[in-house]
Amino acid sequence: MPAPQTRPAYEAARFLGAAGLLMLALAGAETFLDPYKIQILNLIAINIILALSLNLIYGFTGMFSLGHAGFMAIGAYVCSLCVLTPAYKETMWILEPIIWPFSHMELGFFPAVIAGGICAALAGLLIALPVLRLGGDYLGIATLGFSEIIRVLITNATPITNGSLGIKGIPKFSTLWWNYGWLLFTLYFVVSLLRSNSGNVLKAIRDDQIAAKTMGINTFRQQALSFTVGAFFAGVGGALTACLISTIDPKMFSFLLTFNVLMIAVAGGLGSITGSVVAGIIITVLLEWLRIVEEEINLGFILIPGIPGMRMVIFSMALMLIIIFRREGIMGMRELAWDTPLRLWRRFAKTSAPPPPAKNFSIQEAETMPRSQAAIPGENEFILELRKAGMRFGGVTAVKDLNMSVKTGCIAGFIGPNGAGKTTVFNLISGFYKPTQGRILFQGADITGLPPHLVCKRGIARTFQNIRLFPTLSALQNVLVGFHVRQKSQWWMPGLQLPASRREYAAMREAAMRLLKRLGLDDEACEAAGSLPYGKQRRLEIARALATEPRFLLLDEPAAGMNPYETQDLMELIQDIRQDFNLTILLIEHDMKVVMGVCSNIWVLEYGICIADGPPEAIRNDPKVIEAYLGEEYMEYA
Repeated sequence: MPAPQTRPAYEAARFLGAAGLLMLALAGAETFLDPYKIQILNLIAINIILALSLNLIYGFTGMFSLGHAGFMAIGAYVCSLCVLTPAYKETMWILEPIIWPFSHMELGFFPAVIAGGICAALAGLLIALPVLRLGGDYLGIATLGFSEIIRVLITNATPITNGSLGIKGIPKFSTLWWNYGWLLFTLYFVVSLLRSNSGNVLKAIRDDQIAAKTMGINTFRQQALSFTVGAFFAGVGGALTACLISTIDPKMFSFLLTFNVLMIAVAGGLGSITGSVVAGIIITVLLEWLRIVEEEINLGFILIPGIPGMRMVIFSMALMLIIIFRREGIMGMRELAWDTPLRLWRRFAKTSAPPPPAKNFSIQEAETMPRSQAAIPGENEFILELRKAGMRFGGVTAVKDLNMSVKTGCIAGFIGPNGAGKTTVFNLISGFYKPTQGRILFQGADITGLPPHLVCKRGIARTFQNIRLFPTLSALQNVLVGFHVRQKSQWWMPGLQLPASRREYAAMREAAMRLLKRLGLDDEACEAAGSLPYGKQRRLEIARALATEPRFLLLDEPAAGMNPYETQDLMELIQDIRQDFNLTILLIEHDMKVVMGVCSNIWVLEYGICIADGPPEAIRNDPKVIEAYLGEEYMEYA
C-alpha cells in the first residue's frame, strides 16, 4: 500500500494506465481483428450510447418512452445530409431534386453528428411539451405515435430525405475511435449529471412527483430537460449508425429498433448505468451470434431450415423471462464506482481545493444559534392569512368561508374529525388545490392558485400525513433535493463538471450533513430512505422540508403512528426547530397531547367550517368543540 501522500499519484497512474490500455486495445482491434468483429465492436459502442440515453429518460426520470427510433432517424438523416457532397446529392435524389439549402449543405463529420443530436433534441422538446402531461402507459403510446409520425414524414419528404428510397453511399466516418470517443463523452456527461444534485432531482421525480413539487421542483421542466437530453444522445447514436452502415431508409427506424434499445436498458437494469454498459455488450454480441438460428443448419443426418426473425423471437422470450424472474435486470440499480475518474480529475484540477461553505447553504447547528435570535417577527404581524377561502369538489363542499390569520413565529394547530377538511386546507395553502373562492396571502402577497413549486420558493414547506420520501434515494440525497430550490447551477453545468457547480454541490452536501446531524440522522445519511424506521422517516421528512429554508412549515399529522416516547421527542423537536430556524409552524394533529402542548392557537374544523379558534385553554373548554370532536371522555381524561 502506498503512503497516504503518494496515493493520489498512484491512483492517477492507475487511471492513466487503464486509459492507455483502452487506446492500445482499440489500436490492436483495428490491426488484428477482421472487419466483421470491428463492426460488432462499433455496434456495441453505439448501442450503449442509445441504452444510456433511454435509461436517462425511463430509468432515472421515470418517463416511459417508446420514441427512440424517431430521434435516431432524425439524427441519422440530418448527419447524412450534412456529410454528403452537393454533387453526390444531385445524382442520388432521382424521384425529386433535393431542395435548397440541403442541396448545398456540407459539413465535417463531428459538426454533422452535433447537428443530428441538436435536431433530435429540438424534436424531443417539441414532443415533450404536449405529451409529458400524460403519464405511464399513455406517455409510452404517445411517444410511439410521434415516432411513427416522424417515420412517415421522412418517407414523404422526398425533396429532403429521398423518400422511401433512402440514402445510400454515406461515407463511413464512424470508426472505433469516433464511436468510443462519443461513448466516453456520453458516459462522462450522464454519470456527472446523475451524481450531482440535478441527478438527485430527476430520481426524486421518478420516486414521487407530488413530494418533488413540494421541494420547489418544477417537475414538468425537469422532465422536459431530461427528455431533451435523452433525445440528443439518441440523435447522436442515429448519426453514428448512419455513418457506420452507410445506408439508411425509413423502414430501418420502426418500433423494432426502439424495442432493441429498450431490451438493453431493461435487461441491464432501469436506473443503472453499469447495467446499460454490461447489457449493451452482452446483447449486441448475442444478437450477432444468434444469427445462426436464421440460417440453414446441416447436422449431417438432418437439415434444419433457417427461420427469418427467429433470433428476435428468442430475445423477446428472454426479455419476458427477465421481467418475470428478475424484474430489476442484471444490475438492478447498483453501480460500479463510475466516479473514480471524476474524483481523480478534481484532485489534479486547479479548482480541486476544498470549497468553502457557500452562504446560500449555511444551515446552522442548533447549538451555534443563540436563543435570543429565535422566532424574530417579520414585517407582517400575520405571516399567513386565509380570507373566505373555500373549496368545492363538484357538489361537495370541503372547505367553506374559512378566515384565519397565523401570527409570525407561532406554532398553531388544526384539529377536527376525519373528513373535516384539514388536509384540504393544507393542499390549498401549498398549491395543490386552487381555491374555488377566497384568497390566500403569505407575508402580505397573494399566492392564491400558485403551483406547489412556486409556493415553496415563496417560503412554505410541508410534510404529509402518509410519509412521502424518495425511497430509493439515501437520507442525504433526500435532504439535498430540498436544497434544489436555491440551487444556482444550471442543469447542464454538472454534466460538464464545471468548477462552480462542483463547489456549490460540495457546499450543499456539507449543509445537508449539518441538518441531518441536527435532527439526529447523521448516522443514517447513506441509508436508503425507504429502509429507515418509521420515526426516523418522520424526522427525515422534516429535515428535507427544512432544507428549502422555509419561513412557514406545514406538518400533517407528524405524530401519527408514534409511541409515547417518540411523541415526546417530536414535541421537543417541533419547539426547537421553530426557535432554531425562525419558523412559523401550522400542524394537523389528532394527538391532543401534542396539540395542547405545543400550539399557541388552534382552529377547529367540522364539515369544512371553522367552529372555533383560540388558545388551547379556550378550545379545551368550548362546548361546541367538546360535542363535535373532543367528547366528554377527553374532558374527564384532561
